[in-house]
Amino acid sequence: MQRLKKTLLNFRLQLILTLFIVLISLLMLINDYLTALIFNQSYYLNESLLFKVTIVLLLVPALFYTSLGEIKHSREINVVKVLLLLVPTAIIHVFVASYLIQLIGQNLLNLPFTFSFLIKNKFTQDFVFIITTYGLMYLIARYYYLNISKSNNNKNKTLSIKSGTRRDIIDIVDIDRISAETPYIAIWIDEKKYLYNSTLTDILNQIDRTDFIRIHRSTIVNISKIASITSRLNGDYDIQLYNSTKLRLSRTYRTPEVDSQLRL
Repeated sequence: MQRLKKTLLNFRLQLILTLFIVLISLLMLINDYLTALIFNQSYYLNESLLFKVTIVLLLVPALFYTSLGEIKHSREINVVKVLLLLVPTAIIHVFVASYLIQLIGQNLLNLPFTFSFLIKNKFTQDFVFIITTYGLMYLIARYYYLNISKSNNNKNKTLSIKSGTRRDIIDIVDIDRISAETPYIAIWIDEKKYLYNSTLTDILNQIDRTDFIRIHRSTIVNISKIASITSRLNGDYDIQLYNSTKLRLSRTYRTPEVDSQLRL
């Protein structure tokens, strides 16, 4: 049931990104027509549609946005990581779009566009547009996972933690792990620790989420924050979270249910 719910959430994001790309394509077609009208130029629908291959190709990477852990689980934008992801993708996009436009133009429309001309055209005219559109899609995906999916997946959305005269309200979905710290428990969000007056057993019942499982006598982890699981070949596993925190899954807590949830 949980896997089906996540699949539906991913499908919804892909549909949103697809509609976003379709909207951009329609706006660009209208822009081409209005430009020709304003400057009293001829408007060729086939040629206009041909150059929209650049936009249609955005559909391909849109399908993979749902598998990027950086989008799903990171609460802060790492600009360097985003640029390292988007810039090479945009460069590849330019080359593929130029090749397809040349192929379709010469074989179906008898348009004499050369590959070198299209490469220069795309880098000078469309590169900034392509990378900006990728960035907008990235932000849409982040908003979706950090807001919409959060509200859909949680029964108890927040936890109130009192510290002296201050009370912090935290989103349960943001919790990375919970550890024992007698006489309290420590709730971790990234590197920030909140002390909470409870036990691991009680908190697991209180948050009532299938995404949280106990992996050690002193540790509960949020499954959605797990980046990788590595076997120690003795029944134990090393778990690494997306924020690089490393935890131990003890063989003592490896029940069939836990193995199923972690897909071991």
